[in-house]
Amino acid sequence: MRAELRLSDLKSRERTTSRLMNVKIPAYVSDAIQKVASDLGASKTEVVIALLNEGLEVAQGALKGWSLPKSGTSAKRVCSAKGCGKASIAKGLCASHYQAARRAQEQAG
Repeated sequence: MRAELRLSDLKSRERTTSRLMNVKIPAYVSDAIQKVASDLGASKTEVVIALLNEGLEVAQGALKGWSLPKSGTSAKRVCSAKGCGKASIAKGLCASHYQAARRAQEQAG
């Protein structure tokens, strides 16, 4: 399929070769794709490709100028237990304090 294919192109399209990609989708999505394909006189594959291309275009626009944060710039998370200073791994606690809290909760529970 062509990378530049859009829904508006499906009325005056040329047939091209494609590759098979099996993807599980909810039945209501499949039904909606089938309806759009029928309305436009296109195949479901062409509709999916056009929708993906349009979605990718929107995503690329939204990410324009965005970059990953530089390493080391984020504040380190530390354990919230009083007097601890170890790195937090879950629920604001270090591994030792998290396991202790989990055991205490199981015994109380």
